Amino acid sequence: MTPFSRIKTEVLDLLFPPLCFGCKTEGAFLCARCKTDLRWIPPTCFVCGAFRPPRKRVPAGRTCSLCQKKTHIYAFLSPFSYAQDLVREQLHSFKYNRVRSLDAIFAQLLREYLDIYNINLPKNEVIIPIPLHKSRERTRGFNQSERIARRLQEIFPIEFRSDILQKIKPTKPQIELTASERRQNVIGTFAVNHPEVIKNKTVILLDDVKTTGATLEEAARVLKDAGAKKIWAITIAH
Repeated sequence: MTPFSRIKTEVLDLLFPPLCFGCKTEGAFLCARCKTDLRWIPPTCFVCGAFRPPRKRVPAGRTCSLCQKKTHIYAFLSPFSYAQDLVREQLHSFKYNRVRSLDAIFAQLLREYLDIYNINLPKNEVIIPIPLHKSRERTRGFNQSERIARRLQEIFPIEFRSDILQKIKPTKPQIELTASERRQNVIGTFAVNHPEVIKNKTVILLDDVKTTGATLEEAARVLKDAGAKKIWAITIAH
């Protein structure tokens, strides 16, 4: 966050103090009491949803052996269910009501999740947010996944790149489509720039929500085709 942005946020907080999304008390978008009500979900397989705790050298969230041929995702981390009212309301407000300061809360929750389940992010990694098409980003005013990824970079020593993965054609909102329609909707939507940056590296794809996983899967496919070694996927909820 730039000094100007920080000052702007502080001024707005003074004029319009944040209210907790849970209990509506003044002071923070997520108060300490409501934070304890959040239900953390242990790492699961990206495909089948089976719980995947760490074992020996296998990281938590590793795609299970039966599903590895069905996906390009090596490991998946997502701390919350989108069915949780508090989580869903925060994500909706962040994405559609432009409550941008929630990005710091989401990044901090991801950090706590990694600590709770003793998860170490891979070395030599590059974090890449799922991009929006330029027309969608102009309408919304920002890319929610990019903001969370930037905040996460402030916490962990991760190389951040928002210029690698590009969305080259607009798509219908995934929420309006069935699972099969979502898969078709994202085919051919991404392109990779500067493939030399990700060659033989682990890429951490970051998005706000995983539903069917179609968007993450297509992004992972083009990154692997461009030379990435492994693809981890991180979302706030699923």
